[in-house]
Amino acid sequence: MQTNNLKHVGQIINTQRKCVVVFREVPDEEDSCLIVDTDALQDWMHDDIINAVQSAGAQASANFYEYAQRTVLTDGTNMLQALHARGLLRKQKTSNIMMTPNRSAQIRLDELNNIIREQTGGKSAVNPPTDQIGLAGKKVNDVATPVASSQPTDGVIDDSALAKSMLSQAEQFVAEAARLQEQAYEMDPSLKPKRGRKKETAE
Repeated sequence: MQTNNLKHVGQIINTQRKCVVVFREVPDEEDSCLIVDTDALQDWMHDDIINAVQSAGAQASANFYEYAQRTVLTDGTNMLQALHARGLLRKQKTSNIMMTPNRSAQIRLDELNNIIREQTGGKSAVNPPTDQIGLAGKKVNDVATPVASSQPTDGVIDDSALAKSMLSQAEQFVAEAARLQEQAYEMDPSLKPKRGRKKETAE
């Protein structure tokens, strides 16, 4: 069911075409995002994407990709993988995307991301790649941006960039899960698993 305020939907400012924002940021490029131009979709896929966006699961997710990666399209394919494989994920500047949560409100995506960073203590919408992909000890600005160097001129995102986005988001979720787990144990220590030596059995 569609809510009064709908997340993830917006408009490409310079073309006035409607879109769904799949990744609010691209790793190493906080001024870029990945969107789907919904006006360019086939009718059946357009309906699938819009119905997905309006779902409770998508509205509870910070990024639409979090929901899309566990959802299937009418043809049975994974939604996120299909958008990528069909070349429908497009990179845009966050300043060129106007988020339109309802008919009377709008905010540019770059401004929204800045607000989210302030609310989360300066964290980006998508964490940049870290140790697991060989960037340990390097500042984000010092690292060459693989997305930009391998990005086709038509703006279609490549496998490497999509994989890095997913890895960085996964790392963020793991850290958040660990933090929530510790908070739960502090609130109720009895829930914390007890560690003890296993009894040795006689041979």
